[in-house]
Amino acid sequence: MSLCDACSVKILRYLDGGLQGSELDNFRTHLESCADCRASLEEEQALSLLLRRSRPLYSAPAALRARVSAAICGTPRQLMAKKGVKDASRSC
Repeated sequence: MSLCDACSVKILRYLDGGLQGSELDNFRTHLESCADCRASLEEEQALSLLLRRSRPLYSAPAALRARVSAAICGTPRQLMAKKGVKDASRSC
């Protein structure tokens, strides 16, 4: 695996704030000398911005969020109701 192949994964981690310490320093140093990786980073940043701008204008109703959360967490709706969970924004 080349250094650039490894950087393709690190680009996503970098954009999510997942690189720290020497790993972050090494990544930034590589970007300074590699036009291809800089271009890839710019493309990923543009895509991320586009996705943030195109997110839904409206949020789902609380009842739908609760049903989806219950399905994801594997918790039956009845148990969710017993717990008094009305908002699915709570994590599993």
